[in-house]
Amino acid sequence: MKESLKKNGKGIILMLVSALSLAVGQLTWKLADIGNLGDRLKSMEGIIALALAVAPGFIIYAVGAVIMTIALGYGELSILQPMNSMSYVFALVLSSIFLTESITPLMVAGVIVIITGVILIGGSSE
Repeated sequence: MKESLKKNGKGIILMLVSALSLAVGQLTWKLADIGNLGDRLKSMEGIIALALAVAPGFIIYAVGAVIMTIALGYGELSILQPMNSMSYVFALVLSSIFLTESITPLMVAGVIVIITGVILIGGSSE
């Protein structure tokens, strides 16, 4: 495991930052409240307001994608790509904090499975 962290460490850290960025971008879209999409598209002002509401999410998400691309240059694809699944964990935590969504025992079990898988795969490089 130590060899894998030494070999892929920078890539792993960047992939985790990317996963967090992806989750924050998605949270930003959710907070933009685009539920009344049809009503907003009836006027130019509504279209502009909608674009301005979702633009920060796209920017954050794009930054995450760029970081992911950079991260892949610092390690093995088979080790780094599964780190991207941490975005589900980050999204769950962020949604419980900012959207007051509830976390069920089944979700906790899923998080444990994801984190265990990430650790096992991340430490498996030879």
